[in-house]
Amino acid sequence: MQELNPGFIVPRASAALWLRCSTWKDSMPTSMSNPVREYIQAHADDLKTYLADLIRAKTVNPPGDEYKAAKVFLDFCDRYGIPYETYAKIPGRANVVAHVGRGQPRIMVVAHLDTVPAGDGWETDPFEPIEKDGRLIGRGAKDNKGALAAMMVMARCLKEREADLGGELLIVAAADEEAGSSLGMQYLLEECGVEADVAIVPDAGYGMRMIDVGEKGALFLKVRAVGRQSHGSEPDRGASAVWPVIDFLNQIRRWRPPSVPSDLFTPPTLNLGAIHAGTVPNIVPGKCEALIDIRYLPGTDGQAIIDHLCRVLHETEQMSGGVKMELDVLSHQLPSLVAMDHPVVAYLEQRTEEVTGTRPERAGQSGATVAKFLILRGIPAVGFWCGPEGADHMANEWISLDELAQFTEVMTRVVEDLFKGR
Repeated sequence: MQELNPGFIVPRASAALWLRCSTWKDSMPTSMSNPVREYIQAHADDLKTYLADLIRAKTVNPPGDEYKAAKVFLDFCDRYGIPYETYAKIPGRANVVAHVGRGQPRIMVVAHLDTVPAGDGWETDPFEPIEKDGRLIGRGAKDNKGALAAMMVMARCLKEREADLGGELLIVAAADEEAGSSLGMQYLLEECGVEADVAIVPDAGYGMRMIDVGEKGALFLKVRAVGRQSHGSEPDRGASAVWPVIDFLNQIRRWRPPSVPSDLFTPPTLNLGAIHAGTVPNIVPGKCEALIDIRYLPGTDGQAIIDHLCRVLHETEQMSGGVKMELDVLSHQLPSLVAMDHPVVAYLEQRTEEVTGTRPERAGQSGATVAKFLILRGIPAVGFWCGPEGADHMANEWISLDELAQFTEVMTRVVEDLFKGR
């Protein structure tokens, strides 16, 4: 592999300012100049600093340690007089909710503090950010610390005009997104009383080309079989737990949850994620487990899916020769869909087209973000984000600083639109 030029090592916040990237500001027509853009251009170095400091705060989940990145955000809030609350279900797993403005509407923007592990294949230190060719490289640059850095600049911009906002902005820096959000957004909504009138989650899509208006339901299932162990030379003395599981999997292999064709979503899916059984060739395995992932569309009854699979499993068990079989629901996230006529969708389309020249498409996604928890809680929420396609969870993760600045402008103007309700 060709050696990567390490480029420009991003200094800490206390170091001297960098030369500012000019690609974005110089490429935009003078006629499109506006106060929000001018503010973001003037604070381009700060945007880079915030992201670099967040990347250095190593918050790999597990174990999480979100308090490290939370401190970067809290120091920022203290410096600029932005009030906040902190919440932690267990020590070290910090969540922060910061406030700009007051009154209605309450607009929430959610970023998460944790990242996946670095993994293999990095050409630089994943937790020492590097700038190269207008990109900032480091674990979390796109997923999802770039979003929080953008919201920090947005918060400063809006804080300076706080008396005229006509509403309240909540910036949520959440824990535990990469492991299900039970210590993060779910905890904040269900146990901490965090509420809003509308939310935007910058953790879905790429290049500001898509507005995530819905997410499939997600069923994680475990098939368990218990037979009777015996010597591999006398399998008839035992009852293999493996073969009935294979029979069950073959029966559902090409089955998919029923659905109505959709312009927003890809078809439903079924994935066999793992099979665990046995130890050595000469033992008949007495236990077997299989893990299944099913994604289904809004409008489909999730319980009907579970009931169907239970019937198939029961039929398989009846033919198994004494093997006991069970189906456990490990996790069930319901599908979600926001109203297509909600103003946040139109505002994102309009402002993105004005700033980037491209109008984002409305789409549903197969994966899940915290937008799902918000919608199911009764808070209209959409996903919208910039950054390169396919960079999430990959080695040498990066984000374009120019694009991040554009995203900051879009989000600031959309929040203003929602406050004005125009």
